[in-house]
Amino acid sequence: MLTLLRIAEIVGGILIGDKDTVITDLGSLKSAKASSLSFYNDSRQSQLLSECQAGVMLLRQQDSELFSGNKILVGDPYLAYARLSQEFKDVSFHYSGIHDTALISPTAMVDDGVWVNAYSIISGNSRIEKGVKIGANVRIGANSIIGMNTIIEDNVVIYPGSSIGVGCCISSGAVIGASGFGYAPSPHGWEKIEQVGSVQIGNNVDIGANTTIDRGTLDNTVIGDGVKLDNQIQIAHNVQIGENTIMAGCVAVAGSAKIGKRCRFGGRASVLGHLEIVDDVTVYANGFVANSIRQRGEYASMIPVQKISAWRKTVANINRLNRLAKKIKSFGET
Repeated sequence: MLTLLRIAEIVGGILIGDKDTVITDLGSLKSAKASSLSFYNDSRQSQLLSECQAGVMLLRQQDSELFSGNKILVGDPYLAYARLSQEFKDVSFHYSGIHDTALISPTAMVDDGVWVNAYSIISGNSRIEKGVKIGANVRIGANSIIGMNTIIEDNVVIYPGSSIGVGCCISSGAVIGASGFGYAPSPHGWEKIEQVGSVQIGNNVDIGANTTIDRGTLDNTVIGDGVKLDNQIQIAHNVQIGENTIMAGCVAVAGSAKIGKRCRFGGRASVLGHLEIVDDVTVYANGFVANSIRQRGEYASMIPVQKISAWRKTVANINRLNRLAKKIKSFGET
């Protein structure tokens, strides 16, 4: 619950309207009501804006005349909305302190102000810093470090020796530090390669539900500051991800790949192992990275869905490319 004056202060915007109006929730242009805040960021939604009943609208200076109600003028409405959404977040930790059923090793170091919910386990020689909130059924392995104000939601597993920075959020079901997928062939089958490294996660990292980050084989798997990982992502052993890179759901990164800073990966993109991707690369959804990317920019692959009859023709034409290339080369040689 915030007044318009306070909202304008948070986003650094110019308020036009009643500063004492109280906002209790957020809403879309279609669903917002008099107690809601909404935002306008897309000219294709101008009709929805004119009909919107929001108690206050975030929009740009040049769009001010499009909305007659209370408004706050900002440079980037979507970014302003993102900041405000944190103020309206429904806090899932409705308890404080350490639950009676939590198991904390006598050798673990737990600072004041830490919350631990039911049936969670903190193993020996781990360090849990001030302001950390741990959900139910979480397991934190020995010799792990959890930085200040990090939130670990229910049913997260953190393997021994993992390091997680300040202000992170790890969603339910995530697994940090599991054994990587490594086997050596032998005459009798596959010999498992034990992964003896760990996982090092920087500050202000978000990790989505059921995402897995494997520990390193020898060196650590490293996730840089500000990285944002969506749900159901697989990060294999020894991967390095640079600061402020973001990945959408179901991305898979194979072992020992090195990804630069400020990269963006669309849903279900995949990266083969031992490749290197420079800073500021965007890989679109379903993109398959089979070679290192050494120049920043936007990359895409895969053919969008089409009718099966068209798809069969496309595949047939792809299969003919080799013969066509040989013909063209032979013309050049004659």
